Amino acid sequence: MSGVVSKRLKFKGDKPKKKKRSHRESHGGDDLEALAAADPSGWMFPAELNEVTGPSYILLPTTPLTCLAWDTARQRVYAAAVDVPEAPEGANELSASEALQVVEPSDVNHVWVISRLAGSEDVVSLRTSSGTFLTVSPSGVLSAIAASRGPLEALVPVLTDSSGLFPKIALRTHNDKFISVPNFTKEEILAHKSELRGDADTPGEDEGFRIKCQREFVLKARVAAIEGKEGGAGKRRLLEGGPSAGSVEDELRKAKEYQAWRGGRTQVSSDRKEVKRAIKEGRVAEAMLDRRAAMKSDRYAK
Repeated sequence: MSGVVSKRLKFKGDKPKKKKRSHRESHGGDDLEALAAADPSGWMFPAELNEVTGPSYILLPTTPLTCLAWDTARQRVYAAAVDVPEAPEGANELSASEALQVVEPSDVNHVWVISRLAGSEDVVSLRTSSGTFLTVSPSGVLSAIAASRGPLEALVPVLTDSSGLFPKIALRTHNDKFISVPNFTKEEILAHKSELRGDADTPGEDEGFRIKCQREFVLKARVAAIEGKEGGAGKRRLLEGGPSAGSVEDELRKAKEYQAWRGGRTQVSSDRKEVKRAIKEGRVAEAMLDRRAAMKSDRYAK
């Protein structure tokens, strides 16, 4: 007789016990939990185009590394040198990928606020710290002196390379051209003589930017996308300015308010079938309390 025979007794009517999912199998909720627990003002690379929003740090494909910047004194859009942190004493210099991970804005004029136009999910505008908008003229000249946005301030992010940890995004202008970075020398970059153009016909290496956004805004966009798949609740929440009852963000907020363990880290469950059923039946508050009690994340729930 081959094989191993189980000696565990089985009775008629017994339901098979579900196997616990491993951490590798769980997703969605774990990602949101980690994102919510991290510093909201930190910088990260968005995974999707809809997450490219809010204060953004636009890194350019140059050597040395530069970022899109606005010179308020000279009224110019240019490629500013990035302050790359030094490696710890005794360690090798930071690699290109390590530098991309750790760099953050060192000047307020290196940050652009990306916002989407009303009624459009694709078209965005870039606003400077002084409240003016990035403009691309029909001839391809870049400026940022417009007090309001119009057709010349409209840009469409296009994903050109999604492989690896740092996706490349091109910015298409109103006349189907792309913002491009010429081959600057190190001396031109240091002398602030590195002005960009907006007249490239096709996106290539010189048009692929890497954009870092603040973690808080990436989280909001990710939650809105999840809720949108559940019936558009995320879009209503963003318009109304508060989370809808039973939403992922609502659960994260209440877990932060009532939790009594894990050193302030937020713990939620990724299984939302019961919540959807409770929303239909009108017992959201009860279901949310049961979930916190099951996760042992509420010091008042027994």
